[in-house]
Amino acid sequence: MITIQVDEKACVSCTLCVDACETRVFAFNDATGLPEVVNAKECFGCLACSAACPANAIDHTGVPHSMNFYYDLHSLDMLSKMTGDAADAVPAIASADVKRGLDDLGARLLSLGAVLSATLRSGLPAVGTFAGRTLANQLPRYRVPKNFEEALALAIEEFAPAWQLEPKVSGDTLTITVKDCFLRRLAQKHNSETGGDLCTLFYHYLAGYLSRMGKVRLRHTATERGCDACTYTAQIHPS
Repeated sequence: MITIQVDEKACVSCTLCVDACETRVFAFNDATGLPEVVNAKECFGCLACSAACPANAIDHTGVPHSMNFYYDLHSLDMLSKMTGDAADAVPAIASADVKRGLDDLGARLLSLGAVLSATLRSGLPAVGTFAGRTLANQLPRYRVPKNFEEALALAIEEFAPAWQLEPKVSGDTLTITVKDCFLRRLAQKHNSETGGDLCTLFYHYLAGYLSRMGKVRLRHTATERGCDACTYTAQIHPS
């Protein structure tokens, strides 16, 4: 069972926790100027209340936490240079946990692809492009590339090891060969169509990322899919 603790001395009576909670766990007591936990059994551990609290006055126990599998090694290296501490903050992860995490991610992605296909149909490319641009916006500002070539190099690093990207630029034509691919392996494992909805999302996700990071516009012109590699071709236009 999830238990919620409110630090009454730290609370600043802003009521943001009351507003943030979608299941109405809290009620604000005007007499005491404090939020009260009035419906604890409805808490499902989203942690929206603690994230919204400016005073860090809300704590939870009994909330299961997901395991982190991604760490930005560039950021850890910079941190070690700034603090003098060794950048060894990446914990060892058991292979069984990795397999369980990949299986869970695969099930979620297949479900997501099916839902988006049923609800959006021709809108899949737009969703992928928007997601890729969002990723680019969320990267640390000190990693913004100076040109499109640097954006390609950063994409190779950021998308590995899930996708092994081999881009090639010839004039205004970009060719990206995707060799080892998590989505292709996922489709083969579940007997799903290679080149289906998830592949459509992935290409436009990558294109959106490259467009924002490299300050260009990419117009998709051709796709070749295979059991061992897929190739995407796009025309490069200045942004």
